[in-house]
Amino acid sequence: MGSRAVLPRRRTAAIALTAGPTAVGLGVVAHILGGGIAPPATVILALTALVSLLAAGLSRLRLPPWTVGVASGAAQQALHLALTALAGLGGPLFPATTHVHGNSSPQLQMTGLQPIAGVDLHVLVVTHVGAAVLCAVMVILAVKWAAKPRRRRHASSGLELA
Repeated sequence: MGSRAVLPRRRTAAIALTAGPTAVGLGVVAHILGGGIAPPATVILALTALVSLLAAGLSRLRLPPWTVGVASGAAQQALHLALTALAGLGGPLFPATTHVHGNSSPQLQMTGLQPIAGVDLHVLVVTHVGAAVLCAVMVILAVKWAAKPRRRRHASSGLELA
């Protein structure tokens, strides 16, 4: 196995292991800071695996560097929709039909006819944009780290091999 085969694997692993947890973690933090509700931990883990898998697949394609930013922004948009939809009981997919505050109706909240209480949409957008930028930077750093040549050490003598 030559070094040509190791570099794409290292690059794919670096992108997948960085993009998934970073995108979902920062997306959840952005969603909470914007006033949204975090979904259960199992949903977060499933989204992390899904984003990591998608990032691993995209890493095999030779795309221009600017696509990292576009993909990060698209991931944050998709994560926002997924986090909103899968927020658990009281979320749009599972409205709490027996627990209604004031004169608001869960159906009105689901259709977006009135803003959900406690959610500042401007803060939500800004935090997701910040998460997209931070995720793109982290992925770019991971790609640079993966491209660095590694020095191997001989196990018994401690001498470095080229």
